[in-house]
Amino acid sequence: MIETYVFTAIALVAAGAVIGAFAVVSLGIRRDDRPGGFPARTTDRIIRNARTVTGVGTRSLEPARR
Repeated sequence: MIETYVFTAIALVAAGAVIGAFAVVSLGIRRDDRPGGFPARTTDRIIRNARTVTGVGTRSLEPARR
């Protein structure tokens, strides 16, 4: 009976990893070559896309450029 719980837990973790990988790919997140993680421009791009999908205008929310 314990084996069933162990295999179920492993299957759920594996499914979560696959779903997470698909989410990362669909959001277009790419790891930067330099150590330190994700660049800020990727986060900005995700925020702009989220604003576009939700119907909030992106131009009014972006900081003014000089």
